[in-house]
Amino acid sequence: MSNPCAIALASAAAIVGGAFAAPHAHAQQDAQAPQVGSAQSAAFKSDVTTMNSVPLLAPKEDSALHIDFAPAVWAARVRADSSLGGPTFSVDGDLGLNGYEAAFNGELAFSWDEFWRVQLTGWTFSTDASITSTVAGAFGSVNIAVGDRLSNSFAAASAGGEFNVSLWRPFSARQFPWGGSTPQPGNIASDGRPIVDFGIQAIGAVRWYSASMTVSDLTAGTSSSWSLDAVMPGIGGGLEFDFNMVDRVSWLRTVRFEAAGGTGSNFTNGQYFIFARVGLRAMFTEQFGGEFGYRLENFNLSSNGASFDGGVQGLYVGIDVRF
Repeated sequence: MSNPCAIALASAAAIVGGAFAAPHAHAQQDAQAPQVGSAQSAAFKSDVTTMNSVPLLAPKEDSALHIDFAPAVWAARVRADSSLGGPTFSVDGDLGLNGYEAAFNGELAFSWDEFWRVQLTGWTFSTDASITSTVAGAFGSVNIAVGDRLSNSFAAASAGGEFNVSLWRPFSARQFPWGGSTPQPGNIASDGRPIVDFGIQAIGAVRWYSASMTVSDLTAGTSSSWSLDAVMPGIGGGLEFDFNMVDRVSWLRTVRFEAAGGTGSNFTNGQYFIFARVGLRAMFTEQFGGEFGYRLENFNLSSNGASFDGGVQGLYVGIDVRF
């Protein structure tokens, strides 16, 4: 039989040992807990560090040279007054030259650094008409009487160049052509270009204008004509709005709205010119797009008793090819 005293001593030893062992076990668990917490904290810090290490999308600054060729069909008509050593006739009213004609209008532009552009422009226009005169007067050697049959024609052409600089682009990383960049991460599309861009431009221009007109009185069998031309410098300004569509429309890259105008003179015989254009251009790829707009070319030419004061205007539609 077991000794009761021995059993009592053994039970007391077990209780005392358990009392000392429990704190030790808890101590081991507590020692492990901070290790788990440290691992989680380290992982969290690593994730935060990784997130913070992802660079913001930098704006794409396009400093390359681009060449844009934009031929267009211009549905134009003449609005002008003219004289040749006598009274002034309305070209589109009195002489019946008021029809719309399909004319050529073309632009060749060289742009770089997103601020600078040199643009060459040119257009041609011609129209003719046969009418019964409702006015009387002398046009050169032609003495027009009411009821005479007239055969009249008019032709004009222009060529010129423009130097265009964007003075301020408030939504771009580079706002001025002479300044540094200020990141605007809220206005950057997935291709690195601004989502919306706006520019205010100054334009220096030079234009050559040429025009000629012939009035033939079929009833009297007489005819007279004049031919005039001039080269004139000028200045102007413009606005451009660009909308980046790459993240919105799958088949469209950019849409640009442009409005520009100017005036000039060679300070000879009151000769001057005024130009204005408003257009919308959509680029379907980086190299190809289409455009639609309105163009006005007014000019005054005079010499040796002949004068022309008016211009050619109308809507145009064309394409844009970028190299």
